[in-house]
Amino acid sequence: MNSKYFWRNVVYALAAINLLFWLWNDGGLRFLGLGPKPVQEPHRVDNQVDPELLTIKPAASAASSH
Repeated sequence: MNSKYFWRNVVYALAAINLLFWLWNDGGLRFLGLGPKPVQEPHRVDNQVDPELLTIKPAASAASSH
């Protein structure tokens, strides 16, 4: 286990695993049918409010709430 070849191979294996994970996470392996499930929330886009239609009104004073 103290062999220099063992530790060199461990480093190569960890680098290869890291590269494969990065490719999988970035979508680089989708042509093989591999990759994380894409996150889609179309219902949130449909429920968004157009900011140009909003109007800001001044806050009611504390005296008028009594």
